[in-house]
Amino acid sequence: MSGKFTTTLVVLIVVFVGWSYIYIINNPIEISIQATIGSTESSTSTSTTTSTSTTTSTSTTTSTSTTTSSSTTTSTSTTTSSSTTTTTTTVPVTTTTIEVSEKDDSVTINTDSPENIEIYEGEFTSFDGFEGQNQFNLDGLVNNLPEEMRKSVENNVIFVNGCHSYAATILGRCPFGVWDSAGTFADGSTNSNWKLSVWVSNKAFANNRAYDTLLHETSHALSYLTRNCVNPEGKNQRKDAQEFFGSEELFADALVLYFGGGYVYYRDNVVLQELERSYLENYIALCCED
Repeated sequence: MSGKFTTTLVVLIVVFVGWSYIYIINNPIEISIQATIGSTESSTSTSTTTSTSTTTSTSTTTSTSTTTSSSTTTSTSTTTSSSTTTTTTTVPVTTTTIEVSEKDDSVTINTDSPENIEIYEGEFTSFDGFEGQNQFNLDGLVNNLPEEMRKSVENNVIFVNGCHSYAATILGRCPFGVWDSAGTFADGSTNSNWKLSVWVSNKAFANNRAYDTLLHETSHALSYLTRNCVNPEGKNQRKDAQEFFGSEELFADALVLYFGGGYVYYRDNVVLQELERSYLENYIALCCED
């Protein structure tokens, strides 16, 4: 009896296990798990189904979600924000600029001595203030002076490229040009080797005023060299000219215009009146050498 019972029990167990197996296959059990960490969310569902497919898509969001079921679906999105820094470097040209009060940039140093002054004929390198970088350029400009003016001064006047030391002292800066009849040292004493000298500085060349400066200072030289000229009425013609035009500087400006220049330092205009031109023609004819 006991053996039959045991046999019957085993058969029932086998039948139960077999039936349970068939039931599980036809009725799957589903387990769902969800986790959230920071801004990333994962969702997983699993079944005992034997078929699996995977689909992956990407979009521009910052969360990540994964879903797995009988089929597994994974959605991944990443937002990346990047910035590009552009650096623009501006190199100043260096760019240099000189401002000049032109009314003060011409200096005249005259003496009242009627005696003729010996001209220094040596090199200029020993002169106070000699620059020299534009000496050859200055010589070329002198050769291009109006012939009548050049012939009136060339045997008596020297032309120096430099910053006249005394003029720079009294002005506080280097002037464009200087006429120095006395040969003046930096301390104001006179009788140096550069008596009867026209000076044109490098600054005048740098500012494209070299020829204008030369013409103006040479006009002073012409005026000075004719200081002993007397008119038929017995009056000193140079002093008469200074009175006629208003000053020595205005007389020099008038000579600049007479000899074809277009830039003046002290006149209010650059046009000679007919009376002024006639006066200068008579002056040149009376006082200047042929």
